[in-house]
Amino acid sequence: MLESVIPKIKDWPINLIAKKRDKILQETISETVLEFNKSFSNLTAVRNQLQKTLYLEHIRLRSEPWEVDPEDEREFWNSVKRRLLEADPSQMDEDISKERHQEILQDIVYRYTNEIIGDFKPYIFWLTRQILVRFFARLLNAHFGGFKGLFNPGEKLKDKLIVAGPVDKLRDLATKGTVILVPTHFSNMDSIIIGFGMDYIGMPAFQYGAGLNLFNSKFFSFFMGKLGAYKLDRRKKNGVYLETLKSFSKTNILAGAHTIFFPGGTRSRAGNIEDELKLGLLGTVMAAQRIHYEKNPSNLAPKIFIVPLTISYHFVLEASSLIEEHLKRTGKEQYLSQEKGTTAGKGIGKFFWETFSKSTDITLSLGEPMDVFGNTLDSDGNSLDKFGNAVAIRNYFTNKGQLKEDTQREMIYTQMLGDKIIEQFFKNNVVYASHVVAFVAFELLKKKLDYPDLFTLLRTSDEDREIEWDTFKIAVKHVIDELYILNNKSKIKLAPHMTTKELEEIIELGINNVCIYHTNLPILRNKAGNITSEDLKVLYFYHNRMLGYGLEKRI
Repeated sequence: MLESVIPKIKDWPINLIAKKRDKILQETISETVLEFNKSFSNLTAVRNQLQKTLYLEHIRLRSEPWEVDPEDEREFWNSVKRRLLEADPSQMDEDISKERHQEILQDIVYRYTNEIIGDFKPYIFWLTRQILVRFFARLLNAHFGGFKGLFNPGEKLKDKLIVAGPVDKLRDLATKGTVILVPTHFSNMDSIIIGFGMDYIGMPAFQYGAGLNLFNSKFFSFFMGKLGAYKLDRRKKNGVYLETLKSFSKTNILAGAHTIFFPGGTRSRAGNIEDELKLGLLGTVMAAQRIHYEKNPSNLAPKIFIVPLTISYHFVLEASSLIEEHLKRTGKEQYLSQEKGTTAGKGIGKFFWETFSKSTDITLSLGEPMDVFGNTLDSDGNSLDKFGNAVAIRNYFTNKGQLKEDTQREMIYTQMLGDKIIEQFFKNNVVYASHVVAFVAFELLKKKLDYPDLFTLLRTSDEDREIEWDTFKIAVKHVIDELYILNNKSKIKLAPHMTTKELEEIIELGINNVCIYHTNLPILRNKAGNITSEDLKVLYFYHNRMLGYGLEKRI
C-alpha cells in the first residue's frame, strides 16, 4: 500500500467535515429551503409541491415499506397532512398561511437531511481497513503465504486488485483541491472495492452515497454509517427530497469532501458501460465550483477535479437478477410471455467455493483528471485547453465580465462534462478474457439463428445453442485483433493476460472466470468440445460489456 498523501486520518477532509456535522446539517437545510423557494416563489406553488410530496410519501409507505424506515414515519406524514389542512390559505390570513407552509417545509427538509447525512469515525475506518485487506486477499485468492502473509496480505493483493492510470497525478491533486470520483457501476460491491482501492494507493477516504436499503442490516448500517456513506432513498422522487439531496451534495463539496458519484445513478442492469448519465448530483459540482469563485479571489478559489473510473470484473455477483430486471422492463409482455421459472440452489455457496479455489482479479482504471468543464489538467491542477494552453475557468461563469449564476448555462456545461465522462469510461475500459468470450458467443448465436428479436433468441432451445469450437475460436481471434487496433488508438485498454497468453489460454481463462459464480453456466464447452450456454440471459448480460466499439463487424 502506498503511503497516504495525508498521513494522519484525523487530518483527512472527511474527518474534518464530520467534526462539524451539525453545521453541515444546518447549512443543507438553509440551502434547500432557499433553492426550493427560488423555484416555487408563491404560496400556491409551494402548497402544490408539499401536497405532491405528501401524496408520493403515502404511496411509498403503502407500496414499498422498508425495515430501515423510522418507526414514526406514518405518524410524521399524517401530521404533515393535518398541518396542511389547517394551513389552507382560503381559511386564514395569507401571511400566516405562508409562514405555516414554510414551517412544514423546514420540518420535512430537516427530516430528510437527518436521514441522508452520514458520519465518519477514524477508529472504525482503521478497523475496517484491517478486515477488508484480509477479506479481499482471500476473495481474490491472493494466498496469504503462511503466517507472515497473514500480517501483510496487502502485498499479496497488488497483482489482483489493480489500480491503473494516472495514480501519481491523482495523489497530487488530492492535496490541491477536491476530487470527485465518477465510476461505472455494476455491483453493490463497487463502493467497497473503490474505497479499498483508493486507500490502497494512499488517497484519503471518500464520501459516497449508499442506497438506504443497504442500511436494513444493522451490521452494515453500523459500519457504513461511520465510513463516510450518506444515504440515498431511490423510492423518494418528490421535489423536496431531490432538492435536499442536491443541497447536501453541494454543501459537502464546498466544505472540501472528496466524493464518489455514480453518474449512471444505479447499477447497470444490462451489463453495458453507461452511455447515459443522470446529471442531477453532477450539476451540484458545477454549482460548487462557481460558488468557490464567487467567494474567493480567482487565485485562491479551491479547484474541483473530476476523475472518471471504469471498473472491470470477470463476473458480477448480481448479473442474473440485474439482467432479469432489465429484460422485464424493456420486454414487458413480450418478455413475460416467455419467462421460465428459475431454479434456486447453490448460488452463494458456489460463489464462495469457486472464488476460494480459483484466481480472479479486479481493475480500477482511472481516467485522466479533468476540471468541471472537461478540460485536462497539469500536475498542479491548472486547466489546459486541447493545445496545452492555460485556461482561466472562472471566465466560464461570467457574462459581460460579471460572474453570476446562470442555471441554463450550467445545465449545458454539465451535459458537456457528462459526455466527456462517458468518453473516458469507454477509453479506459479494461477488457478481460471473460468479456471477449461472452461477446463472441452471443454474437455468433445471433448470426447463426437470425431471429427477428432478442426475446425470441432468449427462448432458443438447448440443442440450438451449440457453436462449433473452430468457428468460435476464429471469431475470438478476429475480435482480439480488432481490440489490439483499438488499444493502439487509445480507444480501449487490454488486461495483461490479453497480451501475454495464447488464444486457447485466453478462451479457457475467460470461460472459467465468467462462470465462477453462476449455478447455470452462461458459457461452457460441452462433451463434443463445442461452445454452448445454460443461461442465455446472463450470457447476454456479459456480452453487453463490449457494446459501443463496433466489434460486431468482426464476427
